[in-house]
Amino acid sequence: MSLLISQGCKHKDTTTSGDTVNNVAADTLPSDFVAFFDKFHEDSLFQLEHILFPLEGLPSAEKESDTLLTKRFFWQKEGWKKHNKFTDPSHQFTEWFEVINDRVIEHWIQMKGSKMFIHRRFAKLDDGWYLIYYAGLRPLNK
Repeated sequence: MSLLISQGCKHKDTTTSGDTVNNVAADTLPSDFVAFFDKFHEDSLFQLEHILFPLEGLPSAEKESDTLLTKRFFWQKEGWKKHNKFTDPSHQFTEWFEVINDRVIEHWIQMKGSKMFIHRRFAKLDDGWYLIYYAGLRPLNK
């Protein structure tokens, strides 16, 4: 399943650090982010150059009950599998973006009828957008 999906997901209707979280459609995202997001999924070298390794996150779960981790997890550049643009021809997932503020955007994907999510966080740094967090397909642990 994690090979099919290589992007992130979650739903949050809260505020973070005083900034209002806005769920937005992909076509209303900032144009510089959209250009980055497209190139990030098309160009494997660009993708590797725009990930802050070691990348904090969570590994994909083996099963839906796999929610606990005892230590921090980091994805390594060695062995990284390119994230392709998410497609869902079978309509089994819901995808959305959340604009945390003008420098942080989250991308969420949820498997319909389950608590299984993929979550990615992108941040705009001085020299452009970067992937700064990635949680593979796993149950949301609230």
